[in-house]
Amino acid sequence: MRQVAPVDEMVDEIERGICSALDQTLRTTGAVHPPAVYMFTDTPYPSFIGSVVCRRFYPGQDAYRAVNRLGDVPAGVEATRLLVAFEAQDLNVALQLPVDPGGSALVVVDATLDGQVLRWYPLHLSRPRRRHPALVPEWGPVQTLTDPRLLEPLVRLLTVWRLARGANLDTAVRDVESEGYRITWYGR
Repeated sequence: MRQVAPVDEMVDEIERGICSALDQTLRTTGAVHPPAVYMFTDTPYPSFIGSVVCRRFYPGQDAYRAVNRLGDVPAGVEATRLLVAFEAQDLNVALQLPVDPGGSALVVVDATLDGQVLRWYPLHLSRPRRRHPALVPEWGPVQTLTDPRLLEPLVRLLTVWRLARGANLDTAVRDVESEGYRITWYGR
């Protein structure tokens, strides 16, 4: 039987929370959360470090730049694992990529220093009442892909995180917060 490491348990718990938060937000406002990263470490002991939520952005190059910057703080804290979460069609619209109206999904990229697994949580969205912003999500079965091809800003985000480990954390935090990113530290 496979043993589950404590960091795996934390990652699973945070991922369940991400799904639950999206479900609740869709049901109350019809909106999706901006892209975000959730940072973990397994050295010297497993822990959840915190999260960085993307700033507001305009479609096109600004969206690419905004998502790219999500790797800066995880590099500075030397996180050993990340969850990157976003709604698929929302990000496609922001990046000015083709949109599949039936392709709504919460996407969670579970990244380690040597690879990533993508979990695709398909969503069918319906509106309960006319002129009401809320949406009712119906969740489909989760699909898992190992080391999938990722969108360019996600590749850059993960590359920055992996290659810039040990970058100046104070500078990264100051820069992204001044641009409107929201950083939440766990346990501080």
